[in-house]
Amino acid sequence: MAIWEGNPLTADLIILPRALRHGLSEGQIRHAWRNAIDFIRIDSDLGDGYYIKAIGFDASSRPIEMSARARECGLIVYHANTPLSTRAQREFGLSERGRKCLWFRRLN
Repeated sequence: MAIWEGNPLTADLIILPRALRHGLSEGQIRHAWRNAIDFIRIDSDLGDGYYIKAIGFDASSRPIEMSARARECGLIVYHANTPLSTRAQREFGLSERGRKCLWFRRLN
């Protein structure tokens, strides 16, 4: 199985129904992914690929945290949530003050 490699911003996205369970639409998730300001790649402990975590903004400028799994067909988004969880803030090196600075990071 060849795992997808490339720029996460231009990847083919498959959004699973479970990613919609926090009240976000597929369009909001796609917009946030295309407008992501940061990505983290996490290699799987099982050696079967990797995960990508991202923070992006929807059309209303709300920050959204997203998680996707790399597969041969592209990236499969299985989680999306707003507002950012404490765990996501920690993983991306953001504090409560840092969350307010996301707007600045987005412009740079």
